[in-house]
Formats: sequence, structure tokens, C-alpha cells
Amino acid sequence: MVQETIVKPEEIPTHKIPIDIIVPSHNNVGLVAKCVNTIYKHTVVPFHLIVCDDSIDVTPLYLTQIEKEHNNITCLHVDTSYKTGNQFFNHALQHCKNDYVATVMNSMLVEPEWELIAIEILRRNPKVATIGLKCLFPWGTIESAGIAFNGFIPTDIGVHFPAHRQSGTYPVEATQWAFALHRKEALIGNLEENIFNGFVGWDDIDNCFVLRKKGWGILYNGVGCGYHEPRATRGRDDEEGQKLNRENAVTFWKRWGYWEKYPQCHNANLNGQIRIIPPEEQPTNRAQRRRMAKSN
Repeated sequence: MVQETIVKPEEIPTHKIPIDIIVPSHNNVGLVAKCVNTIYKHTVVPFHLIVCDDSIDVTPLYLTQIEKEHNNITCLHVDTSYKTGNQFFNHALQHCKNDYVATVMNSMLVEPEWELIAIEILRRNPKVATIGLKCLFPWGTIESAGIAFNGFIPTDIGVHFPAHRQSGTYPVEATQWAFALHRKEALIGNLEENIFNGFVGWDDIDNCFVLRKKGWGILYNGVGCGYHEPRATRGRDDEEGQKLNRENAVTFWKRWGYWEKYPQCHNANLNGQIRIIPPEEQPTNRAQRRRMAKSN
């Protein structure tokens, strides 16, 4: 069983464990530039930055320039657009040099020392595969502090709470991969590419379920945080995006047993049935956190 880990700032080793940081890039040079700038400004440990780019705008020109300015960046450009998150994760993993890998979407702006506590938690817990970090909305409240299932609906913990809340560490069923730290050993060979379509948020949840099924732990840590602009590039709220979301949801539900367990999901309107976990249901102690983390 994965134990909760409390790491005090004074307990962080003085030596710095290097990491790889994967950033995807898709037709928004201003967004990726802001993301990359905050990574270089606020990351304390040595890192190797890997940018996976399928842009058709001026982004490749920007990436060519920053490759000249830094000796720790690898830019991977493809002419055919990535279809799922796992495609660019797997592509980038081939170029990773370190034991720990961060996934930071180009819609993230990281805060100072975002990586330090999570790295130490991974170091102390060899059976933990992924640690989700605190995603804040651009206006400063929490977007996600881990993911729990409300029946068959994945729900972001802590959503719309003040930014200072949910700053501990606890097990979760899943976490967003928009901003997370991973053990490379756990990811290699486990990220399936041809299950989901588009970028509507089911593949990262599925990845967590796959890893948990194989015995890995999934945690959330709220000390490391960053600002996230949801759906800033690939997310879609149009009719086609809603269709993909529904199709991916059905695929997920059938894959993990929800389709049989919850017949009501057969006719679920995803846009109208997502429920926010109220304050009285938020995990406040170890027992509640473990119950929240328990698989349905």
C-alpha cells in the first residue's frame, strides 16, 4: 500500500536529482513561449526539456531559436499531427535521459520550486508511478487537486477552492497529466496510443488506471503548483469535440467495468452531469483520503 508522505522543506536533499520535462506544442507560439520561460525561470533541479511539436505556424522557428540559446533542450517536430496525448508522451520518452519525467502542457505556467517536493516523494516511494501537482485556474482558484469518481463521472477534487487549499499529499484514483511528475520506469510500455481519440481528457485517467492495475501508486501533492488554461490549444467544446468526449467516455466505461455497474451512464449527458465535490465531501483525514482513492 502506498503511504502518505510528508516532506518538510528542510528535509529536501541538497543534491538535486535531474529530471526530464515533456512539453507538447501545437500552433500557439505565444503559449508555449510563456510555458518554456517559466520552466527555465522556476525549475530548481537540473533538467532536460523535450518539446514535442506538430505546429504549422511559426512555432518551429521559435523552437529553433531556443535550441541555440540552451544546451538542455530537445525539440521534436513532426509533420503529421499527434492524435492523442500518449503519442507525444511515448515519442518524448524515447529521448528521456533521467529516472523521473514531468509532463507539463504548454498551457501551464509553473510556479517556483514546483518540482522539489514531488521528486523527493518519488524518491522515498519506489512503488509510486505518478504524482499529480496542483493545477490552478488563471484567476487563482483550484482547477484540479487530483481526480475522484462520482459514480461513473471523473471529478476534479478541490475545484474552485482557494489556491491555498489541498496542499497536502494523498492517494488518488487518477490525476491530470497536464501537470504531473512520473517515474519513467512505470511509463515505458504502458501508455497505449490507439484507444482514445483527440485531446478531451480520458487518456490520462486511463493511464492512471493502467498503472494502478499493475501495482503502481498514484498520488497528488499540492505543494508544487502551476496556472493552467484548460483547452487552450487542443480542447474542443464544439459539437465534434462533444462527440469525441462522449465516445471516449463510453470506451473508458466499458474498458473499466463502469458500463455494466452504472446503467445510467448509457444515456449520460456529460456536459450536464459533472458534479462538483462539495466541501463536506473533500478528503480531510487519512481514512477519507484512502476511501476516496479506493477503486470503484
